Amino acid sequence: MSKETRSQAPRKSLWARYGQLTLFMIPIGVATNFVGGQLAILLKLPVYFDSIGTILVGALCGGLPGALVGAISNVINSITNPTTMVYAIINILIGLAAGLLSKRGWFTTFGKALATVIPFAIIGGFGGALISLWIFGGLTPNGVSVITAALYASGFDMNVAVYLSGVPLDLVDKLVVVVVVFLILRRVPSRLLAKLPLGHVFMGRVVRFDSASNAELRDLDDDLAL
Repeated sequence: MSKETRSQAPRKSLWARYGQLTLFMIPIGVATNFVGGQLAILLKLPVYFDSIGTILVGALCGGLPGALVGAISNVINSITNPTTMVYAIINILIGLAAGLLSKRGWFTTFGKALATVIPFAIIGGFGGALISLWIFGGLTPNGVSVITAALYASGFDMNVAVYLSGVPLDLVDKLVVVVVVFLILRRVPSRLLAKLPLGHVFMGRVVRFDSASNAELRDLDDDLAL
């Protein structure tokens, strides 16, 4: 098929190209985030565990589905903990980053997966600290604020206390989350991966863009990384 013919062929809408299984994965990701987030809140843990589903769906289905999972999750969690709503942008950015990193193969080996902890922690740790300072003055009703208050009482400036308590703990949170996501990805059967937008990344396929079908796959990957 010539390049001109391909350009004249009608393109499916973006969401149609994601497929029905992606739509099924979104509520699963939201439920996973909800369970993890509520567990952390109930146990008053200084971590969140509310981005497992976001990163998982982003890695398998692309950045936009991952971001959607993150946004919906924060809306639902805000029912019992209203302060989580203002952090929705963090989960959205994490979902987008997961899709981009997955497309580039960063979840295919354990070593690469561990490296993704750094960008996720930067988004969650520094971004979350900024929101906490700007909106709540540094103290929020969660386990992290206990550490923040202790640091502030010991003489640290509030800005410093927020970053010292939030960033390292977010690093731990994302480390646990990434390990969990990697283990789940290792267990996803090939027949399911074949039906997911970024599933081919985890199936060891060598993609060569020298045919119409593979060129279309490349274009689709570019869309799904958004």
